[in-house]
Amino acid sequence: MPTTTSAPQVSAIRPKVLFQKVETTFPDANIMFSVSIPSSAIGGMTLLESSILVSLAKLTGAQAFFEFGTYMGATSVLLASNAPPGAHVTTLDLPPAEIDLTAVSGDTAALILQNDTENDNYLRRQFAEKGAFYIDRAPADVQSAITRLHLDSRKLDPQAQQLSGQFDFIFIDGGHDYETVTIDTANALAMAKPDSVILWHDYRSKIHGDVTRFVDDFSGDRAVIHVENTMLAFILNGNFKHLLTQ
Repeated sequence: MPTTTSAPQVSAIRPKVLFQKVETTFPDANIMFSVSIPSSAIGGMTLLESSILVSLAKLTGAQAFFEFGTYMGATSVLLASNAPPGAHVTTLDLPPAEIDLTAVSGDTAALILQNDTENDNYLRRQFAEKGAFYIDRAPADVQSAITRLHLDSRKLDPQAQQLSGQFDFIFIDGGHDYETVTIDTANALAMAKPDSVILWHDYRSKIHGDVTRFVDDFSGDRAVIHVENTMLAFILNGNFKHLLTQ
């Protein structure tokens, strides 16, 4: 697997590495995926990032998904729409009633796109005002494959809430400050099955520098992979560690 160094212990791969693995894993099939037109709103994922998530889900055969950070619900719908029959997505975000709607000092694009705290406050306010509308307007079969939890992720207790070791695909895209990413990652590790993939969004973001700083620090103990031209980084656990080299 061709790699280049993008941080002290973070290796970088081109998107085509994953696409080639999909082609060799499913040589007799056209691997299709369903995706919404990317939102014009701040905080969404690109088509390339969506295809990376679905590729990893297909390659790992994931059935149990957990998402930190529901926001508009687009990623929840993406995963539920492309998962095998019987799969389920659990997504977590703050209780809307507990979000401070006055926290954003202004709606100017320049401020929201330059200041990480203002950006997160803006995203929270959007969630409080509009909810996870992608889930709300999804087909009934997709909605039934998604469970929404409303809780501050920093208060999540995987053991007490019977979430330990339950998930084979975990996506971390909630609060972007160092403390929250640290807590979410620790919980993700506790919630992950032995064979699993854990991903972070906003790695190498020009706004949320704490995510990059955390992942770079974390990579001293784990083999983290960054997908070039995206803000996605991930680790492969258990038997999936050699997924891209087999």
